[in-house]
Amino acid sequence: MEKLQDDLWLACSVQRHGLNNWEMVAVEFSDAVFHRRRCILDLSPIECQVMYQDLRDRFMNVHQMDYKEDDESVLVKFMVDILTKAYIVALREDVKLRTASIQKNYLLLFQLEAEERIELKEEEDGDKSNKMEEIQRKSNIDEGLRKILDLLRSHKHCCLFESRLRSQGNQDYTEQIRQHMDLQIIQSKLEQDVYSNFEIAFFRDLLLMFNNAIVYYPKETIQHVAALELRDIVRREMNAKPLFRRDIVCGLPAEGNTMLVKEMAEKRMRKRYKMRARETDESVRRSARVRSRGWEIKNDPDYDYYDCRGPRRSRRIRGNINKKD
Repeated sequence: MEKLQDDLWLACSVQRHGLNNWEMVAVEFSDAVFHRRRCILDLSPIECQVMYQDLRDRFMNVHQMDYKEDDESVLVKFMVDILTKAYIVALREDVKLRTASIQKNYLLLFQLEAEERIELKEEEDGDKSNKMEEIQRKSNIDEGLRKILDLLRSHKHCCLFESRLRSQGNQDYTEQIRQHMDLQIIQSKLEQDVYSNFEIAFFRDLLLMFNNAIVYYPKETIQHVAALELRDIVRREMNAKPLFRRDIVCGLPAEGNTMLVKEMAEKRMRKRYKMRARETDESVRRSARVRSRGWEIKNDPDYDYYDCRGPRRSRRIRGNINKKD
């Protein structure tokens, strides 16, 4: 395409200025190349004349024409017409290619936009489904916790824990109980969705409420007895739920919890290993002390190597011998 443009510009310049004004041909052709390619090309008249002769030879070989010097202007006009038609055809082909490329790019862009819309829709649907699942999960949790509250309130003495009693407003109660808890506080937390994401806090508050009553009231009072019964109900509900651990639930044992049993067995094994290690270290130290004591005895000058009864017996024998002498 660029070669065809150069040939057409050169032929037009020659047609415009003639075959005897190669200086103007060189100036015009150089300017045309500069404006089209944005590069400085300073051609001399001789170079332009050589380029024209090469173009003429190629043109005559392709079209099989006989060259005559008198018909030079006619030949130049014929070259301009043929090159113009060829350039127009090349432009049309280039436009078709560019149009096809643009259409292909538009199709690709449309496909990408469609895929992006589908992905966004899937993400929105996924977010909606996740939100619905989260809402359903929270509603199920709240429903289960409300059932437990209804079960506790069905107890005949549960009214004692509905709100703060008069006996719980004195200084003695505030000194013994650090955090007061009653069913009204738990109910308000449940309505505010406090327990939706932290179900264990619900059982913690229930146990705190009943443990406060067990600690504060004497054993013969109705509050103490009712708190024990209600706490047993809470513990049964907790044991019915999986993954409850003792270190989470206010120090109360989870009966039948296999994870807790395994953890306790591992603690006992670690304790045994530590005790054995201590006994081994103590025996090693004791053996070292015995060996060092043996070396001290052997280095004693009063030690009798022929008397196995030790250095004290050896001293007595030597003393008796000296007395006899």
